[in-house]
Amino acid sequence: MRLCLFLLFAGVLDAVLTHFGMSSGFVDEGNPMMKLVIEQSWSYFYMIKIILPLMLLGLFYLRPFNRWVRTLIVSTCVLYFSVLVYHMVWIVLYINTST
Repeated sequence: MRLCLFLLFAGVLDAVLTHFGMSSGFVDEGNPMMKLVIEQSWSYFYMIKIILPLMLLGLFYLRPFNRWVRTLIVSTCVLYFSVLVYHMVWIVLYINTST
């Protein structure tokens, strides 16, 4: 359950930090598919970033002890953790170049 909550929190935090980074002109979206979504609307971007983790949470509740669902959730959490570390790096660089 904690992984599911982390996943939802990480998805929202990733969306907010990506929006901040792109709005400030410091970073660019690395995922070409999400870049297309952002070009359409930031609202779509936020919807996707929130709905996909919620779908995974729903899958977990439907099949909580299924091994592939658990593997999928753990893998996604590791991926999001690495993305958040990347965000922290560019935030530190942004702060250091701003001063």
